[in-house]
Amino acid sequence: MLATTHARHEFTSQLLGPARRLRVIALSVATCFAVSLPTLASAAPAGGGEINTEERAMKAYNDGKAAYDAGDYSEALQLFLEAQSLYPSPVFHYNVGLCQEALENWEQAIISYEAYLRSYKSAFGEDPEDKVNTENKIERIEKQIELDKAEAEAEANQKPEPQIIIQPPPEDDKPEPKPGRGLLITGGVLTGVGVGVAVAGGAIFGSRAANISGQLTDVYEGGNPERVTLDQARTLDSDGRSAQLNQVLMISIGGAVALTGVALLAVGLVKKKKAGGAEATVTPTAGPEGAGLVIRGRF
Repeated sequence: MLATTHARHEFTSQLLGPARRLRVIALSVATCFAVSLPTLASAAPAGGGEINTEERAMKAYNDGKAAYDAGDYSEALQLFLEAQSLYPSPVFHYNVGLCQEALENWEQAIISYEAYLRSYKSAFGEDPEDKVNTENKIERIEKQIELDKAEAEAEANQKPEPQIIIQPPPEDDKPEPKPGRGLLITGGVLTGVGVGVAVAGGAIFGSRAANISGQLTDVYEGGNPERVTLDQARTLDSDGRSAQLNQVLMISIGGAVALTGVALLAVGLVKKKKAGGAEATVTPTAGPEGAGLVIRGRF
């Protein structure tokens, strides 16, 4: 039992690397090495070939150190855990903690560092030389855990901003332009406006001109019953001439607009007919209340 304890101390010291502990334990290992050989031999299998778990653990440790130095922390973690399962040693807890920290497994890293401090003092009866540094690591990781929790809570409480996505309609869904439709609509509007201007303007100013003409007839031929003065008669004559002029202008303007509309209608009908659309007809109408156009067809 004493030999086994000394051998474990020596292996742990090789892993940790403090020169002072290597010098102290080297003497005890040299003294009890002969005692430990029978123990290892008795544990060998019947077929011969000694199973040296210490050497296997040391190989796993060295391979894990190489993987850690290469940045392969997942592989290094598995190798250090293998070494720890073959030969319990405080240094394996520490190295497992390094890998867990590199992989940002914060809680597991704290567990491994605390296990390192406990197992080292249990094995050697004193705290490791890097106790303060290890405790600082634990404190820093605990702060990182609190920071991660705060960030996660803030992100969970943050309301997502609504996103407005405008997608253009597929090309197949766009309506096909109808030839001549714009000309037909514009022509219809202009024709209606022109006819309305001509009819309304002619009626309003024509009625005013007729009224003034009647007043002047009463003055010159009807004995002037309203006692209109000469200046007033001249004013009425001027107003009558203006009314007649406005009547002619309104009819002319309305007729021009209507003719433009009819021309547009004609062009639109031709285009629509060439495209295979239904035919439309424009028919002038006249009645007691005025004149106009009747358009039949689809637009």
